[in-house]
Amino acid sequence: MKTYFCASRQFIFHMKILIPAIFVLFAMPAIAQTIAIPVRRTVHVPWEFRQANTETWKPAKVPVSVHTALLQNGMIEDPFYRDNEEKLQWIEQQDWEFQCTFDAEEAILQHKHVELIFRGLDTYAQVYLNDSLILEADNMFRTWTVDVKKWLRPAGNKLHIYFESPVKKVEQDWKDLGYELPGGIRTMTRKAQFHYGWDWGPRFVGCGILKAPELLAWDDVLFENVFVTTQSIEKERARMVAHFRYRSDIAAGVTVVAQYNKTKSLEDRKLEIGVHEDSVTWDVPEPHLWWCNGLGEPYLYDFSLSIKRGVATVEKADVRVGIRTIELVTDKDASGENFYFKLNGVPVFAKGANYIPQDIFQDRVAPEQYKHLLDAATASNMNMLRVWGGGIYEDDLFYQLCDARGIMVWQDFMYACAMYPGNGKFLKNSAQEAFEQIERLRQHPCMALWCGNNENNEAWNNWGWQMQFNEAQREQIWRSYQILFNDLLPTYIANYGGGIPYWESSPKYGRGNAKSTSEGDSHYWGVWHDEEPFETFNKKVPRFMSEYGFQSFPDWRTIEAFTLPEDRLLDSKVMLTHQKHPRGNALIAEYMKRDFRPVKNFEDFVYVSQILQAEGIRTAIEAHRRNKPYCMGTLYWQLNDVWPVASWSSIDYYGRWKALQYYVRDAFQPVVALPCVEDGILKLYGVSDLKEETKVSIRVRALSFEGKTLSDVTQLDTPVRPDSSRMIWQGYLKKVLDRHKEENAVVEITLKSADGNLLSRRLFYLAPPRKLSLPKTRISMKVEQVNEGYRISLESDNLAKNVMLGTEADGAFSDNYFDMLPGERKTILFKTGQILDDPQSAFTVKSLVDTYD
Repeated sequence: MKTYFCASRQFIFHMKILIPAIFVLFAMPAIAQTIAIPVRRTVHVPWEFRQANTETWKPAKVPVSVHTALLQNGMIEDPFYRDNEEKLQWIEQQDWEFQCTFDAEEAILQHKHVELIFRGLDTYAQVYLNDSLILEADNMFRTWTVDVKKWLRPAGNKLHIYFESPVKKVEQDWKDLGYELPGGIRTMTRKAQFHYGWDWGPRFVGCGILKAPELLAWDDVLFENVFVTTQSIEKERARMVAHFRYRSDIAAGVTVVAQYNKTKSLEDRKLEIGVHEDSVTWDVPEPHLWWCNGLGEPYLYDFSLSIKRGVATVEKADVRVGIRTIELVTDKDASGENFYFKLNGVPVFAKGANYIPQDIFQDRVAPEQYKHLLDAATASNMNMLRVWGGGIYEDDLFYQLCDARGIMVWQDFMYACAMYPGNGKFLKNSAQEAFEQIERLRQHPCMALWCGNNENNEAWNNWGWQMQFNEAQREQIWRSYQILFNDLLPTYIANYGGGIPYWESSPKYGRGNAKSTSEGDSHYWGVWHDEEPFETFNKKVPRFMSEYGFQSFPDWRTIEAFTLPEDRLLDSKVMLTHQKHPRGNALIAEYMKRDFRPVKNFEDFVYVSQILQAEGIRTAIEAHRRNKPYCMGTLYWQLNDVWPVASWSSIDYYGRWKALQYYVRDAFQPVVALPCVEDGILKLYGVSDLKEETKVSIRVRALSFEGKTLSDVTQLDTPVRPDSSRMIWQGYLKKVLDRHKEENAVVEITLKSADGNLLSRRLFYLAPPRKLSLPKTRISMKVEQVNEGYRISLESDNLAKNVMLGTEADGAFSDNYFDMLPGERKTILFKTGQILDDPQSAFTVKSLVDTYD
């Protein structure tokens, strides 16, 4: 496995390297001296577990959490099924034990140093090797390394890990505070905060081993960190520098070799005993830069750095590098203070979403799931994801995939919606966590920002938290905040972050502060929490919208997976268990009543909830993009789910796209025409995120729902300026509709490039869905098997709104929840590896009018 780096950072992260040992033998009287590269081996062996101090051990497979171990052994029912969540809360009150036996072969034991490395110990763990206590861990986000050579034997090494209840462990410390910190007892523990429950996730406060332990054996010298960055970037060359930190038992002359392709750079160095830092430099001619999705290729270089003693290589690291610069611009301007990112000197409009962990049980998130989700983000024209601060610092694979796909990462530190302790023990633990994570992630060119926390500042100042404390307590709590987020973390970023910018808290101001739309980033929840209409998004446009959203229910098949038929009611106990916002269902119903007609049943309610969410969030996205460059980013809440639930996600727990994900893919296209009506005038804004001007033809065609053409206008050779938003067409609405009723008309807006390629298409309505005079329509469907799955051909005689295709088969539709004009033919690909017995009857189709009584 490679070590990954980005080219604009200054510190070092050494990932797993598995390299065959190389031995160079030197003849000496009666002895032989061996020089070898460090050896890494993951401890892949069977494990077993039990509730602490009980008799029976059960098998387990690492990575593992206690809940998944219990589930795999049939000791509990599926935690996600029906209302099982409440039946499993006893697990968090218990201690748990895991153990395994492993061998340490001679190739390991012959080295001077043998270390055990633990990543992902969740959380309070006492680790024993052959009955000796070797480690006490108290932070799931840290790496723990122990020199274990004196305890190891060639065969039958017993590794035993005792996990204390994360709730009971801190109960006394919680009482000793003398007051209750906002956020509750979770604030005492450096553990994923969402494990304690959130308004989209269950409460499963468990423990476990999220990564298999690793053996590291080495002799004279070891890379602790290697970090490749750029001293300067010019068109003709990039000056590269590899900073490396090494640990050495010897003082000796060596050669440090940096290599990419067939080019080598050699520099002589003298190793010193102890831990030291050094660097070497070389040039890359005519460098290819790393660009985000939509702006260019996310080009990556593969380098290697090695240390040689004579002809023998004694240490080596392979590194993957993206050459780029990243800046966060927060300059004062006439409107307040801007907030945007510059990549390689080019302003970037950020398009994306907030990302949360993909499962409440992280141990069962497979590599295929990471690829599937990040492929969806790329296909949806996203260029940024915000890794939210109540979850986890993600797996290396997540950042590697973002590197390769050009997805920039806004990375929160793992603090959210709470105030945290400020005692020395907590701060020391937090400091080491920050150092390790900064060092690990700065290697990745995708990294665009470190943010101290999610909403802690806003909450302290605007959510009424301060009222429960006396003056001395308020001062103490705020001082603790300042030390962590305005002193410790920014200092570590400045010293070790490799040039990645830091932002104290997201948002800068809460929505109750007038500055929230003129300075910094904004979380706007007036729509949803305050029940403001979706149209508010057109007025409340900030400089950068880092959170906003609206709930919907997941795919009907997802609901079927965790319910019985009798549970499938809006307010059943089971459905309420899978709706974690206390007003969630009521808010969805209230907004639906405003914009849609009453539906026939709960299944239709679920379907319309997705359309409601998609329409509302598209309103926000279009407002943000129209107002470029005043607004320079839109990250909706949220991309994904940790379990099957009614939530703000656009992709549900099982990876099924909701209507919103299809809408987002269209709304985030690089060049679009965005419509709005002002004072009776239909205006089209041409928005481009590209670096070059685009010549387009604009077609504006109005139709009745039965297919009568009301008007049809084409405007050729219209320039859409690079990286801009400006009005490119306007017309009186009455003339566009030829005085036809707005309730029975749709405006088709298309942009085509000079060579005729379709850039964007938008069907624009002049009234909310409940007022539309949607005609009954017949949608014909023909299904044919093709190489990638099944081709579905559709045709509708009248306007069909929000056409939804469904199937029991596993796969993905190339499009869904789309509108069809009268007489329009549309072809959809259903990608699947399944062979369907009766393809024609395997698919269903419905549209919005089918939900009406």
